[in-house]
Amino acid sequence: MKQGYSETEGKCYPLFFACKNDSLDIRIDGREQMKAKGKLGLQGFLSFLFLAAGWYLMQYFCAYVVLSGSMEPEIPTGSVVVVDGRKKEWNPGDVITYRRGNMVVTHRIVEKSEEGYCTKGDANAEEDAGIVLEKQVIGNVIVALPWLGFGIVWLRQRGTLFFLAVGAVMLFTIRQLWHGRKIMQENKL
Repeated sequence: MKQGYSETEGKCYPLFFACKNDSLDIRIDGREQMKAKGKLGLQGFLSFLFLAAGWYLMQYFCAYVVLSGSMEPEIPTGSVVVVDGRKKEWNPGDVITYRRGNMVVTHRIVEKSEEGYCTKGDANAEEDAGIVLEKQVIGNVIVALPWLGFGIVWLRQRGTLFFLAVGAVMLFTIRQLWHGRKIMQENKL
């Protein structure tokens, strides 16, 4: 029988994995291999669950950046509001997000009628002009994350993402060059 193998019912199973790199000899036994494979499988399964949950949530939940102060102090300017689109009936007092023309508006319902909803921003003196129809409503606000929207708006500005990507590539390139230089110096010795 070869050293490093065990014989079970006529079959040979490796007890370790050897990797030789110059003077480096790493040996991992079968149990460590199984642990590593188990961890990798668990990571893959959790990644799948995370992506599936994200896909499910994206069907019903949306996020919008609040650009005006009409809902202050409850929802400050620059907040990100998460909107739940599953609910189909809203009542006075609910904060909803709806489409008005090509704009998306987040305001509180002050009155409900047969025709639709009358809304008003908390900081506004008067109710909004016109009735919000049920088909215009995207959903109700379930959470507002203050000031997070400023970062999102900044990132979405023209060119910002490009310059961040170029900076990341430059840092990666410099790191690789530095690492390669160190290896070349070590090999000269």
